[in-house]
Amino acid sequence: EGLRTNLAAALEASPNRPEYRLWHDLLSARSLNADVVFKALPRSALAVLASPIARARLIVMGHQASLLLVGCFWSVLVVTLFAAWWRQLAHDLSARVFRDRTHRLRVILPAIVPLVLLALKPGWVGLLAAMSLPLLVVTRGRTRTLLGVTWVAAVLLVFPAWPALRMAVPALDPESEVTLLQRAGELPPSTARIATLRERLGETEDPDRRNRLTVALAIQEARRGRYTASNRLFAQVLQTDPRNFPALVGTANNIYYLGRLEEAILRYQAAAQEHPKRGEIPHNLAQVYFKKLFVPEATEALELSRRLGFATPAAHPAQGNDYAAVVYPGLTNGDLADACRNEAPLYPPLVTIASWRNILGVPPLPLVALVGVPLLLALLSIGASRRQHDPRECENRGVPLCRTCCKVREGAWLCASCGETADRARSDMILATLLKNRSRDEGMARSARVVRLGRLLPGAGHLVSGRIGAAWFRMALLATGLFLLVAGWIFDPVSDWSTPGLMLDGEAMAPHWLPLPSAQWPGWSNLPLLIGLTLVAMVLMIAQLDGPGLRRGLHDRHSLIPANGRGRTAGAEAH
Repeated sequence: EGLRTNLAAALEASPNRPEYRLWHDLLSARSLNADVVFKALPRSALAVLASPIARARLIVMGHQASLLLVGCFWSVLVVTLFAAWWRQLAHDLSARVFRDRTHRLRVILPAIVPLVLLALKPGWVGLLAAMSLPLLVVTRGRTRTLLGVTWVAAVLLVFPAWPALRMAVPALDPESEVTLLQRAGELPPSTARIATLRERLGETEDPDRRNRLTVALAIQEARRGRYTASNRLFAQVLQTDPRNFPALVGTANNIYYLGRLEEAILRYQAAAQEHPKRGEIPHNLAQVYFKKLFVPEATEALELSRRLGFATPAAHPAQGNDYAAVVYPGLTNGDLADACRNEAPLYPPLVTIASWRNILGVPPLPLVALVGVPLLLALLSIGASRRQHDPRECENRGVPLCRTCCKVREGAWLCASCGETADRARSDMILATLLKNRSRDEGMARSARVVRLGRLLPGAGHLVSGRIGAAWFRMALLATGLFLLVAGWIFDPVSDWSTPGLMLDGEAMAPHWLPLPSAQWPGWSNLPLLIGLTLVAMVLMIAQLDGPGLRRGLHDRHSLIPANGRGRTAGAEAH
């Protein structure tokens, strides 16, 4: 309740601050006040997007949330694919690790891969990329596409040179020049802030940067009553930039406070001609008209200010006893964006996820190389292989095989066991019976494995049976639930615009293993946490009910797939 009261007071004092508007809408959403949300949220969103500072914070939070969401889905996908393709991986590793020409299935072999990778300490995304390499090579069709698209999305998210993300960094640094300029334009005068502005003015020769610093210094000087000194600074800016909005309005404000009302009116009117859509000018002009007792003109100016979208501050401080307060606009959004662009090269790439460095991976490689190089190796391996279109399973029993261990009989690829049976059979009738019995036994065992796998890992059974859409739905539902469980904890813009990727080590629960803010746990009643728990419980329940559907969707292996595309059952082949 105290938060609501303070936020209402802040909105009344500064109705144009995008952060205040967004926080108010989020509080309304948490209170399930739909009327307020639908009416105010579009305006708040536009205000946030229009402000370089608020937009920068939103970009950084969006990047961190996207990286977390893709990481959750990629983790679920890799674990599910590993389980679904376990037998194929065991088959291939048997040949590569033990040089086993018979390719005997050693089902424990795939467990070696994550254990070896974990010993190398590649980090979370590095482990996912390394485990995805053999999976991308061994999978086929839409399964491979799904893994590839997820992998590419991860590479794009760790790419260090996105301009929007790079430009957003200075807005989050409390010691940056962008933050200094914003505070100088919005806050009361400060001796320390004025000294910093003068110091930075003395060390730069860049004309655009000088103008920004000079405007901020002039506003601070005006707010401490030094109107003549402030006008000298504004005049320096107007010499090189005659249309500078805060300098034009600030000069008129200073003249108004100096008592030259007719000149102030002319200055405001000249500024309005240059910037006809800015509501601060008619608002300030109305104060001059009120001072001259021109009430109709003042009322008309205030109405124009409201039509232009300017909300009058309720508690703006006045300058002196005899003058109504006027508004000193801070630097424009374009100026702040230019300042962000000027400072961005001073920060290291991906500094916005600095506190996640231990869990994402800290090898002597850039993060984009850690994720991207295994993808390139996998694509090169796929492109260099001439056996990508070979069958991967025995067409009678469905067990893994390859060109080395298979037997090809009349166009059908058979495992070594079925091929040996075919070679020893004395008649086609005996061969058909033997193959059918083998197929039935293996099919029943396979059905049991698929159902058990689908219940243990949502979506795994559907991947094995080739139903990618159903598998993706279950995995996406699970990943979204896991994401909300974490995001509901670490992303809370109502309480603060803090970003979890920029925490100090002392603020995290465990910097190496659990880089989450220890002081930001919202409780189990938090709406995103409740939704996440509901989604996880729902997908686990769906997995338990998937058994009959998985059995019905499995391919019936009582037939061989012959060459030349003509269907022929094993029994029919005997005749």
